[in-house]
Amino acid sequence: MRRSKKRDYQDSRRLVRKKGRYQSALPPQQKRGWLGRFLLGLFLLAGFLLVVVIFINPLVMSLDLRQELVNNRQSSIIYDREGLPLANLHLPKRLYVPLSQIPVGLQQAFIVTEDARFYQHKGIDPRGILRALYEDLKAWRKVQGGSTITQQLVKNLFFSQQKSAIRKILEMAYALRIEAQYSKADILEMYLNNIYLGHGAWGIEAAALTYFGKHVTDLDQGESALLASLAKSPEYYSPFRNPEAARRRRNLVLSLLHKYNYLTREAMQRLQAETITTLAKPTNPYPGAYFNAWVIKYLAAETGWSEAYLKSGGLQIHTTLDRQRQNEAEAILRQLPSGGPDRWGVEQPQGALVALNPQNGQILALVGGRSYSSAQVNRATAIHRQPGSAIKPFLYTAALEAGFEPETEFVDQPLTISVNGLPWQPQNYDNQYRGVITLQQALEESVNTIAVQLVQEVGVRRVFDLTRKMGLTSLVEKGFLNDLGPAPLALGGLTKGVTLLELTGAYTPFANRGLYSQPFGVTRVLDSQGRVLYRRARSRRKQVIEPQTARLMTRMMTGVITKGTGIRANIGIPAAGKTGTTNQNTNGWFIGYTRDLLVGIWLGNDQVNQPLIVEGRPLGSGKAAELWGNFVKESHGEMVWSPSKK
Repeated sequence: MRRSKKRDYQDSRRLVRKKGRYQSALPPQQKRGWLGRFLLGLFLLAGFLLVVVIFINPLVMSLDLRQELVNNRQSSIIYDREGLPLANLHLPKRLYVPLSQIPVGLQQAFIVTEDARFYQHKGIDPRGILRALYEDLKAWRKVQGGSTITQQLVKNLFFSQQKSAIRKILEMAYALRIEAQYSKADILEMYLNNIYLGHGAWGIEAAALTYFGKHVTDLDQGESALLASLAKSPEYYSPFRNPEAARRRRNLVLSLLHKYNYLTREAMQRLQAETITTLAKPTNPYPGAYFNAWVIKYLAAETGWSEAYLKSGGLQIHTTLDRQRQNEAEAILRQLPSGGPDRWGVEQPQGALVALNPQNGQILALVGGRSYSSAQVNRATAIHRQPGSAIKPFLYTAALEAGFEPETEFVDQPLTISVNGLPWQPQNYDNQYRGVITLQQALEESVNTIAVQLVQEVGVRRVFDLTRKMGLTSLVEKGFLNDLGPAPLALGGLTKGVTLLELTGAYTPFANRGLYSQPFGVTRVLDSQGRVLYRRARSRRKQVIEPQTARLMTRMMTGVITKGTGIRANIGIPAAGKTGTTNQNTNGWFIGYTRDLLVGIWLGNDQVNQPLIVEGRPLGSGKAAELWGNFVKESHGEMVWSPSKK
């Protein structure tokens, strides 16, 4: 008997009553299989739609990737005195090198290590993806990546290191777009200039400087293989941290170069047997962060150009900075004892250093703090502090020009003078009185009572005018609070204070036969076509004191170092200088020079009234003098000088 269609349908949807509820009578396995297939289909459909949406996304298709990638080339670059790049201003910490200047062996090393089919694929390498998947499944863990060089470039330029499926799909879409817009040479050049290779080095030029202390153009094949080996895990394979792992990884790269016929077997074996030779420790490939920032502000004020144009106008900014001395200056400030961070998280105390060529005013080194990243205020150029006794050489210069001599005698004794109608009793730093002493001894031992008497003898106006003429332009002349008085001019209690660069520059006449050389750091600026947009005059110098006065002051300040308050600066070479300490020990200074090098150091806390004390021990001008001596010893080497006796 034929069953009706209705009965068949009822049978197929047969329900069984259990405990008052109806449940499907279909087998559980059949029910789960149907649901799984449905969810899988839904997932695949959603994935397909997601891929389609991303790959044909108008934002991806219309994105001007060419402009994004060219930004690096349009960035202005600051060069040191040797014409070598110091900093890329638009994208910090990239030192851009054209592909034509990158050794072919280094290019090959990166290609065989990171993307052997680089010249065959169009941004995505399906064969590479399948091979990586196979190796991962075989090892039951991720052992191989499938990203091409183009995908890695996309990740470095546009994405964070956080992994996700959507980011991976976008990475592929961008890679295809880049391959459609750029040649393989362009892509490889951008990749090599943007890859991170450890110890803060972005790009192969920075890495070459960090690991080998040389430029990428000077790398040999073994060194090139080492840099390529870092791409996978730069911190782990760093020869500074894991030399054995670095050696194994480098040798793997060399074997890959042989596999792809870029090296003979003999060359591979010879290079694999070589010991990895690097610097003793990573160098800083981006010295002069404070100096570079100052250069932009200086040029903006000097030319009227905007900071945006100066950073991204494709300019070539040539400076006076000496890279070696800059590295030494930054290392010297790292010798400063630490008292821990302040409430803003900035390590204290702070310090600053300026090194000049006193003959022409060229800035050779400039450091505005312990670390540019922690607090970007430039303590060498942007903050004004009381100079203390570091101002005394200007007073003594005025005295010599007025007819006094180093042997002129004064009496060191308790002193009371009237200041604005009120009695004032200057004190010596050691609370001692020496009786009759010469001006030479008074300067060597920084005797305050003699300095105050000297201002009165020479005249406030005469001292003020000469001090400003010699380069202290921050002196305040007008207003109720001003620097026309014995306290400011004798002891350095100025209304506004001075910057380290200003005070150091004002010492140039002592080291330069009475000629003031205005400090400067930029020699010329060229546009991207090599046309000169700005050129500074060779030097801006003027005679401000007599040559004989400069020689006498040098002789007097030599005594400060050999037997006076600056004795901690004495490193066995002839030099002259002066210490400076302010009330409550809040600032410590030392400004000193040889014939070819003038260096100023300031120490202090960012909190103006905070004393210089670390672990219960006071710091001050003595520590500044010690750091000065360390820097000059490193910087001068075998160069010595003795003051002229003419």
